[in-house]
Amino acid sequence: MKRLLIYLCMVCSMPLLHAQDAGTAFQFLQLPVSSHAAALGGDNISIIEDDATLAYHNPALLTDASERMLSLNYMNYLQRTNVLGAGYTIKTGERSIVGLEAQYLDFGKMKNTDADGNIIGDFSAKDMVLMGTYSFDFSERLTGGVSGKFIYSNYEHVYSLALGVDLGLNYYNPETMFSASIVARNLGGQVKTYDGTQEALPFNLLVGISKDLEHAPVRLSLTLTDLHKWQAEDFYNSSDDSWSKILMKHFIIGADIFPSPSTYLSVGYNFLLHSELQNNARRALEGFSLGGGLQVHNMKIGVSYGKYHIAASSLMMNFSMGI
Repeated sequence: MKRLLIYLCMVCSMPLLHAQDAGTAFQFLQLPVSSHAAALGGDNISIIEDDATLAYHNPALLTDASERMLSLNYMNYLQRTNVLGAGYTIKTGERSIVGLEAQYLDFGKMKNTDADGNIIGDFSAKDMVLMGTYSFDFSERLTGGVSGKFIYSNYEHVYSLALGVDLGLNYYNPETMFSASIVARNLGGQVKTYDGTQEALPFNLLVGISKDLEHAPVRLSLTLTDLHKWQAEDFYNSSDDSWSKILMKHFIIGADIFPSPSTYLSVGYNFLLHSELQNNARRALEGFSLGGGLQVHNMKIGVSYGKYHIAASSLMMNFSMGI
């Protein structure tokens, strides 16, 4: 109980300690890693699955993953820009598990020009995060998790280093199949800045719930994101938004359908992404995502489709296998 009280104090107080710096670096940390979470609107912190990649979204969910599970993920983000990742889980006791993960975003080669627009060569840009996660069962229904991150970005001749922490709690009742979570993501700061200007990490405070329907193979999810932002100017192009529109931009909704015990189909809708990706044009499908997954013995494959940038759509694939 003492350990739980300390952890609850950490989760509740860390958002209050988050620095409100002028800029925000390392935006790639907001991209999804789990194809299942991506299919449910781009983010989800409360679904209970044997999926180690969900720990990137909520470190408390790692306790539901099998041990010695190797996970690989790939996403095409933009033209010539790809995201690659790998992870592995290790049981450290009857009630705890450790996960190791790496994510790498490569922007490919780009043209380097001088002030007059003359091409003087090529340059490359890349982002990387190394993450270690520890998740522990406080009780049969309550779990906690913490992830430590080493973050690195290199854009031609400038680079930056940062240290970050994610904290998460999950409550799950297997009898009612109800799950609830809270996550404080990307706490921390830069160790080495790009040009001497201190920038904040893309902090996010989230709350989420998921519930399986009693008489249908369906699970519904609601995720509330960016709960530390409650002013219109906190959101992209929203200075004239009403309070109802601002409130809706915190909502991500999703649904899973399970045709069989080894398959799932998912669809989601992200209200904030819908607003950001319209680009002054009324596009009804912006913000929607979908995907599915299949398990064959100890191998799992997940695929999702979504849009996280106005310039292109993204296809994400996860593969995991026990070794």
